[in-house]
Amino acid sequence: MRSVNIETGAKQGPIAERLAILLEVFSPWERISLTYRQFAAELGAPVTEAAVKKWPQRKKFPADVARLIVAKAQDRGLIGVTLEWVLFGEGNRPQKAPSQTPVDSGVQGATAAEEQRESSGLPTAPQEHQGRFAARIAEALEADLSHNEFGQWSSVEVQHTVIWALKDLARRLWVLHFDMGETFKLTDSWAGKVGLPVRPPEASSPEGGPE
Repeated sequence: MRSVNIETGAKQGPIAERLAILLEVFSPWERISLTYRQFAAELGAPVTEAAVKKWPQRKKFPADVARLIVAKAQDRGLIGVTLEWVLFGEGNRPQKAPSQTPVDSGVQGATAAEEQRESSGLPTAPQEHQGRFAARIAEALEADLSHNEFGQWSSVEVQHTVIWALKDLARRLWVLHFDMGETFKLTDSWAGKVGLPVRPPEASSPEGGPE
């Protein structure tokens, strides 16, 4: 029997299930999850038990806490605890390390970090032409979006869809420590022209990131 049951009385947010999984995989015991207090202690300051108790009602983990969770998971050698999974639920379900002994450093630590990157779909090692990755994405987008055979760009629905998609991509990459300022400027400029809401200058979202 698990020591923690996510309460069903209060309205649950999208991250309630992910939190329950984290409580399980961070636990050193089989079939016994950590309590909120134990998980807060595992993450360390500034995370508190009171804060963890509020997370199931949130729409997403705070970005700084998500990074801390991923860092602690890498230290423990846990598999699949990536920023993409913690923030958006994307990727394979996290698992405990094959060995329950903490990963300290050296080859074991490097292997755990490599597994984290593989599970997130990111390059596993620096590549000689990695700088071309962004350029290739831009070229592909330009090629695909330049087609206007049926006058798609005259459609307000298409314009709204493209702008919101780019904004969502920019927000996700910003969380991963990419500076997406130029993309936000561009989409804000487009949004103002097609009647979409535009964030005030220097504004940030309640979760600590750009809109």
